[in-house]
Amino acid sequence: METTGADIVLRTLEREGVEAIFGYPGANSLPLHDRMIDSPVRHFMMRHEQAAAHAADGYARATGRVGVCLSTSGPGATNLVTGIATAFMDSTPLVALTAQVSTDLLGRDAFQETDIIGITLPITKHSFQVKDINDLGLSLRQAFALARSGRPGPVLVDLPKNILSATGPIRENRFDETPIAALKNQSNGNGLREIAEALNRSKRPVVIIGGGVKWSGADRKVNELIHGAGIPFATTMMGIGSVQAANGLNLGFIGTHGHDLANRIVHQSDFILAVGTRFTDRSTSRLDEFAPLARVAHIDIDPTSIGKNVPVDLPYVGDIAQALTALLPLVRSRNRTGWLQKIRRERTLLEDRLPNGGCGEAGQFIDRLQKVLPEETTVVTDVGLNQIWTVRTWNARAPRSLITNGGMGTMGFGLPAAIGAKIGTPEREVVLIIGDGGFLMNIQELATISYYRLPIKIVVINNGQLGMIRQIQDLFYDARFTTITLGNHTDLVAVARGFGIPAGRVRAGGDTEKEIEAFRKARGPYLLEAAVDPENYVYPIIPPGRSNIDMIYGKCA
Repeated sequence: METTGADIVLRTLEREGVEAIFGYPGANSLPLHDRMIDSPVRHFMMRHEQAAAHAADGYARATGRVGVCLSTSGPGATNLVTGIATAFMDSTPLVALTAQVSTDLLGRDAFQETDIIGITLPITKHSFQVKDINDLGLSLRQAFALARSGRPGPVLVDLPKNILSATGPIRENRFDETPIAALKNQSNGNGLREIAEALNRSKRPVVIIGGGVKWSGADRKVNELIHGAGIPFATTMMGIGSVQAANGLNLGFIGTHGHDLANRIVHQSDFILAVGTRFTDRSTSRLDEFAPLARVAHIDIDPTSIGKNVPVDLPYVGDIAQALTALLPLVRSRNRTGWLQKIRRERTLLEDRLPNGGCGEAGQFIDRLQKVLPEETTVVTDVGLNQIWTVRTWNARAPRSLITNGGMGTMGFGLPAAIGAKIGTPEREVVLIIGDGGFLMNIQELATISYYRLPIKIVVINNGQLGMIRQIQDLFYDARFTTITLGNHTDLVAVARGFGIPAGRVRAGGDTEKEIEAFRKARGPYLLEAAVDPENYVYPIIPPGRSNIDMIYGKCA
């Protein structure tokens, strides 16, 4: 019995547990779209291929499963690039399927032919171009295994049209994931014993939690470590929500736009246990002045992330959940009353100096929103001040309840990512908080929300500016404002209603109760525009080339 390449693709997706594909059709992908009519895998047609990649990314972050996006060849494939790079930087498991011209046309500058393998080589874990139908099923299974193994990330599979249309025998593609799974453990227990001994001896320890904790499913284990030993912890932006801790153990998130308390305490620590983080410049600022008093232990599944930026004294390469399981019995609780009292004193002083997390009326407004929403709400952000206001004020109560873009800083991520998150977790309320700049970048996806009647709540915080760039120009370029004004000539409420989405408008610092109530009660999609002053900044902020020390000693605004 024979089958088509397109059927092989869809059966393999079913076998991998794929429920949804985010994509946009074209002539070269039509053999696949045609066979979707008879497939249980749902295809959600986005209004732009970049949005398809971001939606698959949001789906993966919300569910922990591999997200899948699909495009045609040429411009369809190249439009995926920003979304693939975004997933790569944030370690999101993603499989990007790109249709391609027929194999006999490869290298002939055919209509809509693009070397998408070459283009995406630096931003994927691996890429396959299938030139034989007999290799199709195996290549796809390998793609999914690679996407979710080790440090997760995107894998691209290029599918020539004639391979999708070709027929071949139905065969069982045997695939052993054991060699890939073996990548999870590359260090021995002696390294963990050394880490535990150093932690037990330390007087001022801090645990730094990165996004790798979520992807490894190590949330409970790191929570046991922190509570069991009473160790204060900070997170990177991507690690927010991994642990909920009372008793003053949560310092906030570190870095350029992080919490002042987290930066201060990390600077004063004598031992850091970093788990699942890359120590990027946004987390450390100047590397030569980062945590100068501390020995650093680093647990990560990706050996290239250890020591790349911050020198590491005690490295351990391996699966984070398994490493913490082995580490827990070795860690002893120790009386560190003086360290915890110092943290409490500094927390009180900073809360008095920087109310609302240093986010002004925007922070107050976001706090009001969260108070009327269900506890299991998932919040999605875009990039810019809206992102920092949200991550500094929103109390993420579950590991996958805050979805934000870190490494690439991709404006336009939020709206399609919220679509993916809602489709992946339909039982959860999904709220998008986005700035007017990022909203305009993928505004066409309001049509997707409207068409599928996705009950996504959208908050557009509108300052008529590129707010973060304005703040940097104000503080560090002598207020020489240029190329930042978006203006308020676009009626976003009218635009939303034009897409068939109910909408309202408030001033963030004014009387918001009536509109927030309408927002809360909406059974379908709803857009709420919240106007803020252009000078509603985030404080403190560390400029490029400065360090956490500058902020700690008051040299930064």
